[in-house]
Amino acid sequence: MKLPINLKPKFEYNLIRIGSKHDGGYLIEKNSLLESKFLFSFGISTNWDFEKDFLKINNINFLAFDGSINNDFWNSEKKKALTKLKRLSVSRYINFYILKWSFHKFFNRKNFISKFISTKLSNSITFNEALSLNTENKIFFKIDIEGSEYEFLNDIIYHQDKIIGIVIEFHECQKFINNIINFVNDFSLEIVHIHANNYDYNAISEIPKTLELTFAKNPKALGSFKSLPHILDSPNRAKSPEINLTFDE
Repeated sequence: MKLPINLKPKFEYNLIRIGSKHDGGYLIEKNSLLESKFLFSFGISTNWDFEKDFLKINNINFLAFDGSINNDFWNSEKKKALTKLKRLSVSRYINFYILKWSFHKFFNRKNFISKFISTKLSNSITFNEALSLNTENKIFFKIDIEGSEYEFLNDIIYHQDKIIGIVIEFHECQKFINNIINFVNDFSLEIVHIHANNYDYNAISEIPKTLELTFAKNPKALGSFKSLPHILDSPNRAKSPEINLTFDE
């Protein structure tokens, strides 16, 4: 699939995979991880492998946000687990308690806020309100919030001097490709990696529906840009092939 040339990384960079082997894992520039002083995670759901891996390497303070994870969520998951238990499916029941225990072991009232990052959704907090909860510079952002990212791209640009790295999952890219290009053109951090999420059907002639872009401040080039997917990339959907990306020259 051909993408606009603006989205092509200029060089090869020192990338490291953080998070799950498949969906929930991202390639980021290693120095931006090591030099970051604070981590913001927008969008957690039931997978926080990225946050665990990141903090194993750089044990900094962090804040995570996800309005979908609350008491209603846990009660709903428990009901599903009890239904499975009645059908003698013990594993689903056990997995629910493992998930809940793991979540509360990793997150607490100081590092998790049950709110969306949005200006439109209920139970939400704006990007600027979230940013005001931290006083550090050299911030790393992980953003996967199902389309709400377009609401605050200008805020990211406004605060770009505070950001050392960011991985952001853009959704509905066919519809918002110009928004993405404008953001890339106005953002001072460099694209160091791009990956297509293969969960959605993509016709050969179309821009992928979901793209994962990684940016870093002043990344060190290792050599000329190589083809994608990167050797460390992995398909989001394990049983489906990767989407090969090329760029208009």
